[in-house]
Amino acid sequence: MKKWENPKKILPVLGFLPTAVLAVCIAVSLGDYTAPVLSLDAAGSETGTQTGTLTTEKRKERKTAAVTTKAPAPAVTPVSESGTYRDGTYTGTGTGFSGPITVQVVIEGGKIKDITVVSSTDDSPYLQNASALLKQIVALQSTNVDTVSGATYSSVGLISAVRDALQKAGGSSASDSALPVLATSESQNKTSENAPAVEAIAEPAAYRDGVYTGTGTGFGGQMTVQVTVSGGKITDIQVLSSKDDSPYLQNACALLQNIIASQSTNVDAVSGATYSSAGLIEAVRNALANAATGEVPAETTPVPTAKTEPPATTVPAVPQETGKFPYPDGVYTGSGEGYGGTTKIELTLKNGTIQKIHVVSNEDDEAFFKRAETLISLVIQRQSTDVDAVSGATFSSEGILEAIQEALEAAKQAAQPATTTAVITAPPETTTTPVTGMTNTETTTEPVPVIYENGTYEGTADCYPDADEDFAEYVLSLKVQIENDQIVSISNVNGSGAEYDKLNDRYISRAADGTKKIAGTIAQILEKQQTDSIDAVSGATCSSDAIVRAVENALEQARKGA
Repeated sequence: MKKWENPKKILPVLGFLPTAVLAVCIAVSLGDYTAPVLSLDAAGSETGTQTGTLTTEKRKERKTAAVTTKAPAPAVTPVSESGTYRDGTYTGTGTGFSGPITVQVVIEGGKIKDITVVSSTDDSPYLQNASALLKQIVALQSTNVDTVSGATYSSVGLISAVRDALQKAGGSSASDSALPVLATSESQNKTSENAPAVEAIAEPAAYRDGVYTGTGTGFGGQMTVQVTVSGGKITDIQVLSSKDDSPYLQNACALLQNIIASQSTNVDAVSGATYSSAGLIEAVRNALANAATGEVPAETTPVPTAKTEPPATTVPAVPQETGKFPYPDGVYTGSGEGYGGTTKIELTLKNGTIQKIHVVSNEDDEAFFKRAETLISLVIQRQSTDVDAVSGATFSSEGILEAIQEALEAAKQAAQPATTTAVITAPPETTTTPVTGMTNTETTTEPVPVIYENGTYEGTADCYPDADEDFAEYVLSLKVQIENDQIVSISNVNGSGAEYDKLNDRYISRAADGTKKIAGTIAQILEKQQTDSIDAVSGATCSSDAIVRAVENALEQARKGA
C-alpha cells in the first residue's frame, strides 16, 4: 500500500500544509520590498526626506537605485556681535531643511529676552530638536552656538533667522573686515517682489557647433557655465564656477536638463532656488549669444565674447502712477548711510514723476548691496519710498532709501519760492560814562597749570583682530598737534605691518572720519578734548579702539615733564 492510500499516515503532514502555503505567499509578496532608508551625512544631519518614509510606488525603484546623498550640511560662520540692541519685537527669516523659517525676537534693556518660532515648513521632530539652541542664544546673548546634531538644517535656519531679526534691532554682524556670510543666511525661496524675474525671449532655431562659456549673476555673485553645441543643438551644460550655496545651486541645476530637453532657455526657475536659477539661465543665454547662427563666421572658431550689460547700479522700472511729486524737473542728488559708508544716488524727476534712480557710489559689500538695490525698481513703480528693506541687506536698503528721500527733499526745496530777508542794522549805541574819580582795582588770577607741551607728536597702537580673527594684526599710527594745551588736530592716520592688508584702509577711514550719521573718533576727541567715553564707529570698532589708544600714546609723550 502506498502512503497516500493510508489516511492515518498522511494526516500529520496535512496539518502543516496551511502554514507552508502562508509562508510561500508572504515570501512572494515581499520579493520586491526594500526597507525604507533615511541616509545621514557625516554630521548626522537631515538628508533625503526628513520623515524617512517611502511610498509603495517607489519601493521597486529603491531596490535597484543607488541612495543619493544630499550635499554636505551648511555650516554656521561665527560672527562678531554688538551685544546691545534696540528694545522692541523683531522678526527675521532663515532657510531650514524644507524652506523659510520665521522667528520673533524680543529685546528688553538692550538684551535678547525671548525667541519664538512663528512659522516653519520643517518636520516637527527636527524643528523641535533644533529649537533647543534658542535657549542657548538667550543665555549666551549670542548666535554663535552649535547646531543640534541630527537637525543641522533646521538649526542653521533658526540661527539665520535670529541673526536677521537682530540685524533689524541694530546689531552689527561684522567688525573691521567684510560682513561675514552665513552659509544659508538668506532664503532663495523669494515669493516677494524682490525676487528676480526671468522673462521669455525669442531664440534662434539652431546654433553653431562649439563650446561656449557665459556668465550670470546668482545669489552670491557671478557664476560661469560651459555650453556644448553639437549638430546645431545644445548637448551639454556644465557649471564651471559659482559663489552660491551648494544646496541651492544643486537644486537649481535641475533646470539645465530642462534647457537641453526643450532646446530653450525659456524654462521655469526651481522653486526654493530662484536666484541661482535666474543666474544659471542668464549665464546659458550669455553663452548661447555667441553661438547663434549667423553671428559667428563659418570659418572662424567660436570665441566667447564678453557680455555687455548696462551699469548694474541703474535699475529701469515703469512707474505705476505719475505726477506724485509737484517739483521742478531735473536731476537731484542725495546720500544715505549704508552698512559700510555713504551711498550716493542721482534721481531724475520729470513731470512730477520719478523716472530714474542711479546709484553713483556706495561703500557696502557688493553681494549685499546688489540684493538691496532691487528695491529701487519698487520705489520707481510705486512712486514712494514706503517699501520694505530687503531681508538680509537691511542696512544697505536703508542707505538707499535715505539717499532717495534726501534727493526728493532737494527737489521739494527747489520748488519753494526764493525769499529775500532784509537786514536792518541798528546804529551803534553811544554810552557816556561819568567820571567820578580814579580807583585802582587789582584782580589776581591763579595761573592754570599746563598739561601738554606745544608740538606735534606721533602715537601708535596695535590693532588686534576680533574674535573671528578675520584680519591680521597691524600697527596704527597718527599725529597729534598740541597748541596752548589743546588738541588742535589729529592727522596722518595710517596702518602698517608685515601682513598689512590695504583693505583695512577703508575701515580706518570710517573709524577716523565717521559716517553721515555717526561722528568719527577724531571729531569726538577734538570736541571733548579727551579720550574717555569715545563711541566706536559701528562697522569699524577695532580701528576706532586703536585710534583712541594711539591718541593716548601721543598725549602721553606730550605730557609736560614726561
